[in-house]
Amino acid sequence: MRRLTRFLTCALCALMLLPLLTPPLPSALAEEGTALTVGDRGERVLQAKKRLQALKYFGKTSLSREYTEKTAEAVRAFQRANGLEETGVLDGLTWDVLFSDSAKKAPQPTLRPLASAAPTPVPDWPERDTEGFLAAEGEYFYENDDEGLWIYLSPDLRIVITRRQDASVPLIWFETEIWTRGGMAFETAVTDPAHPGKKFRYPYDIAKDAGFVLGFSDDFYATRMADKETVGIIIRNGEIISSQTNKKAGHHLPNLDMLAQYPDGRLEVYVCNEHTAEKLVAMGAVNVFSFGPILLRNGEINDLVYDYYRSIEPRQALGMIEPGHYLLLSVQGRIKTSKGTMLQRVAEMMRERGVTQALNLDGGNTMALVFRGRMLNKMATYNKQKFVRTVTTLIGIGHTDSMAE
Repeated sequence: MRRLTRFLTCALCALMLLPLLTPPLPSALAEEGTALTVGDRGERVLQAKKRLQALKYFGKTSLSREYTEKTAEAVRAFQRANGLEETGVLDGLTWDVLFSDSAKKAPQPTLRPLASAAPTPVPDWPERDTEGFLAAEGEYFYENDDEGLWIYLSPDLRIVITRRQDASVPLIWFETEIWTRGGMAFETAVTDPAHPGKKFRYPYDIAKDAGFVLGFSDDFYATRMADKETVGIIIRNGEIISSQTNKKAGHHLPNLDMLAQYPDGRLEVYVCNEHTAEKLVAMGAVNVFSFGPILLRNGEINDLVYDYYRSIEPRQALGMIEPGHYLLLSVQGRIKTSKGTMLQRVAEMMRERGVTQALNLDGGNTMALVFRGRMLNKMATYNKQKFVRTVTTLIGIGHTDSMAE
């Protein structure tokens, strides 16, 4: 009995000493107990540099295990962006913030703002209600090609298209602001629903036949389908057209990121493999367009547009400011007076206008902006020929019997 008591006493003492004998789990800099500074080397330095690189404080380069002056500069930049004392020393507090979910990314460099004259005022607005829609039944059109202003008003749709220009770039672009209510929503037109991608027509002809007030190029999915390429997740009028997409998100061309349209007027963007087609239908998506990349999500610019998609091209992007209020940005390109632009510029322009969700649609010579059956953008040049690409599908909004001559 005495031996048993002595054994239990020793066991109890061992259990009490166990926390003192067991080394603590690595947390912050506790495993070393010292801060990192210039001249230090080791695995922790490499771990910190990888995290700084993921947060864009280092460029795309191989990383060493040495804490250099360049490392200290990156740490100071991180400390500045995150409200910490700018010492360049990776102390415990900086380490904790660096590896936290709240760590802020490095601010990305923005492009020089474009210069453009103020939009032309409308000489004589019709009577409008408190929300800016047409007060009476019917339609109102205003078209001024010389000044670059086109307007459509009805009791449930308001469209204002403004052509803008910065000759120093040179660049010409169209800002199409759209307001809706009463269930007015984006629609799609297909030239041959039974055989997608088989009947190509000019976008202005498709828009005329559909009676769209406004028509514009979409995700070009039908051609990928006809060519047996990866199509992306495509939903039209609640029906799944394609559920095939890229297995990994990235900077493919196109990368097949998505823009989903919901009955309440919301537009939401998702990376290519974020949701299945079936889940999107269950979530209530009416239309899902798949091209990409995402330009803006919750008001933040997608990192991909800073690192990739740098070519100068005609562009077309659709975004939401808030449900029922949208912005379509159409950038003219491949002509003498407008070279085109890269996606970073498009994303910055849309964010400046208050867009929160935006997706890049098919651009290049596919880019078309059609108002009342008339294409407003000039034909682009490709392979020494001027043309607009024929397509098999189109996005549109509003219907009218009054097409431009």
